[in-house]
Amino acid sequence: MEQTRQRHGLRGRLRAAGMPKTRTGRYYRRSLILILLIVSIPGLVTGIVMHQLVVTRMEQEFNRMHQSQIETRARNVDDQLTYLEMSLSHWAFEPRFGEALRTKDFVYDFKGTAEIVTTLYVLEGSHPLIRSAQLYLDEPKSILFNREYTELTDRQQISQYAKYLNRSGHVYWTDTDTAEPSGETISSDHDPLLNEAGARGNESEDISDGDVQSAPVLVHKIPGDSTDPFGTLIITLDQGKVSSLLKTLTPYDEGTTFLMNAGGRTLASGSLELAPTEITFERRLKQAIADRKGETASFLLRYGSETYSVSYGPMSRVDSDWTYVSAAPMSSVTAPLKQVSTFIVLLSGAGLLLGLVLSWYASRRIYSPVARMLGLLVPSRSDNHSAPHLSQRATRLDEFELLESQWQELTTQRLSAHRQLEEQLPQLRESFMLQLIRGHLYAYDETGLRRKMQGLGFHTEERQFLLLEMAFTGHARMEGRFGSQDTGLMTFAAANMIEEMAREYPDFEQIGVANFHDLSAALLIVAPQAADLKSHALLWGEELLEAIGRVLKMNVTLVIGRSVTAVKELPGIFAEMERLVAYRSIEPGSQLLDLEDQSCFYRTREAAYPLGLENELIQAIRRGRSAEAEHGLERFMAEATRTGGTEFQLQQIMLQLLGSIQHTMLQTGAAPYRLFGDGNRYEKLSSIREPEEMKKWMMQQVISPYAEEIQSREEEPMRRVVDSVIEEIRRNYKLDISLESCAESRQVTPYALSKAFKQEAGVNFIDYLTRVRMDEAKRLLRETTMKINDIAIEVGYQPSYFNRIFKKREETTPSQYRERWSYEP
Repeated sequence: MEQTRQRHGLRGRLRAAGMPKTRTGRYYRRSLILILLIVSIPGLVTGIVMHQLVVTRMEQEFNRMHQSQIETRARNVDDQLTYLEMSLSHWAFEPRFGEALRTKDFVYDFKGTAEIVTTLYVLEGSHPLIRSAQLYLDEPKSILFNREYTELTDRQQISQYAKYLNRSGHVYWTDTDTAEPSGETISSDHDPLLNEAGARGNESEDISDGDVQSAPVLVHKIPGDSTDPFGTLIITLDQGKVSSLLKTLTPYDEGTTFLMNAGGRTLASGSLELAPTEITFERRLKQAIADRKGETASFLLRYGSETYSVSYGPMSRVDSDWTYVSAAPMSSVTAPLKQVSTFIVLLSGAGLLLGLVLSWYASRRIYSPVARMLGLLVPSRSDNHSAPHLSQRATRLDEFELLESQWQELTTQRLSAHRQLEEQLPQLRESFMLQLIRGHLYAYDETGLRRKMQGLGFHTEERQFLLLEMAFTGHARMEGRFGSQDTGLMTFAAANMIEEMAREYPDFEQIGVANFHDLSAALLIVAPQAADLKSHALLWGEELLEAIGRVLKMNVTLVIGRSVTAVKELPGIFAEMERLVAYRSIEPGSQLLDLEDQSCFYRTREAAYPLGLENELIQAIRRGRSAEAEHGLERFMAEATRTGGTEFQLQQIMLQLLGSIQHTMLQTGAAPYRLFGDGNRYEKLSSIREPEEMKKWMMQQVISPYAEEIQSREEEPMRRVVDSVIEEIRRNYKLDISLESCAESRQVTPYALSKAFKQEAGVNFIDYLTRVRMDEAKRLLRETTMKINDIAIEVGYQPSYFNRIFKKREETTPSQYRERWSYEP
């Protein structure tokens, strides 16, 4: 009754709007009986055939597709682990991890210790799978580097780390985590090697009872080229990220994936926590794989009420063979088809019955959706005043004509939305480029990347790709026009110029610009494979350098990469460009560099470190003289850049200077964390490219705060006494000068003067005097041809004593020192 009232209400609304009464309804009633009888019987046959044959065929196709996908994704996982092994081997062969560590005094060599800790930080951040990086040294004593320098004293802890060194093999994997970076002691219950030995001892079993997963660990002994290693680099992977990486081996969100060793022990799984049922299923998978006796093809596994497509294969590592396993339920693909086929059978049978018994009632029910749609489109009588145009149109159209009219209106709206999407396409392209060249799309294969590019309007078939990187410099000299906070605005203006000039260049078929908003940008050029794209890019680059220099008054370092035909290679090329651009010359002006021309990056002459100017700068800073320190910093950087050098060399020189200044702060009792806060000064300095910007930052952020701290102590009486003694030493170092004579001439006790001198200068009186004399002696050895005995007398020593003290401090004789410098370029 209620449905009948609703139908009458709809018809009343149609009549009120002037619609024909039953034009479409009569047509349905006349034809529906015949249609149902014709369609129902074939529907039954179709449903049965789909259920019996098509589902089986789909299971076979899904199993084949699953194997193909897993093989491709497994190669991606293997590439990630191989890259990690190669990266660790590269670090293990670094000179900083060489034989010199065996005899180094890490407490005395503060800078060397800091460099090792910094290197471990760099190693830890070099790969997204790395959770922590540690260095354990067995000589000269048991030392652990992680986030800090620690001398191990606990015998049990030393024994745990020593087992890494004593194990056979130079590089190997283990599936047990090491100590946390905080340096906590490893308990015997979590001994890495004992757990591993237990796992190997159970290789003959189906799987060990301890399915608890630990973070995979990669160990490399150092030095990498030594047959008698004395330390190990220990890389612990992030279990969560490894799990996320393994999840890519499942084509759908359902299923199980894991890595296991030759003994059947689970090394890593796509799930961090496994339910008891999942553990049981994992053991069943391992048993099925073991029964296949080394076959690597995929197979179907029936487990409970579900059928799984299982793919597995070998994954060779440096010291062992692993096996990846991926199992995906067939129901994730076939369940919808089974439901559809079952529904077709049921619907066909029901339709056959309804066609024989309730054909008239069915015709009314089929027509009711059309009536409901018309009820939504046609307003009621009370609403006619708000939509008179629709009521007038409804009097001239039947139901389907009215639906067609509404469809056209929706199509118009869709086209309008499409135009809006086209307007947003440049932003989508830029976002895709940023993700692509930064390596965030590593999970996509070549086909997937090309498909995404085609969706953004790029032509990729039979095309070559060329990547260019631009770094804008010289903004430090533009403070009259822009401030340091306007770097994003300057980058935006430069990126717009790049895009406009590239679009107007006739030999570039398509381009894409990525704005990094940090005074750098990238340009992707797409052209046919037959085009000489590299030559055209070099010509265009010269025009770009001239235009930006003329309009924006900025310098540009333009690096042109290699032309490739695979989109997958672009992130690697960009990473290589970013690495090599640090070796560009720091000479002023714009530079056009070719990635394939190595002479653009590597120079034969090393930039010399101005040690003497560093001592003068340190002394000016110690006295709190900002103007003198600024002048000394200018001289220091002028000398550091005088011989040319590269951006990387200048950054290393400035990092060493920063370490020396912070060391001086610690000696004088001025804690760097109190002056600078919690910011990482080394990281900030490493991100600055321009020499002028480096000098400005060093003066404002490091020297000035420390100078203000020192000036606050200027009222101390002994400070002026120490300053006068230092000046006397630098003037009269050739004479027989002593602590007692200096104290007597200033009417203070030798003890008071010695204590104040140590506090203010950082070293005692005799060491400072010796250092001044040795610096002058080394200068005379390098720059003059004076005899060594004459040099000894010139700096205030007897010749025999001069030779002994020179060899003790410099670890070489004066003649050897002069000979070494005479052969250097």
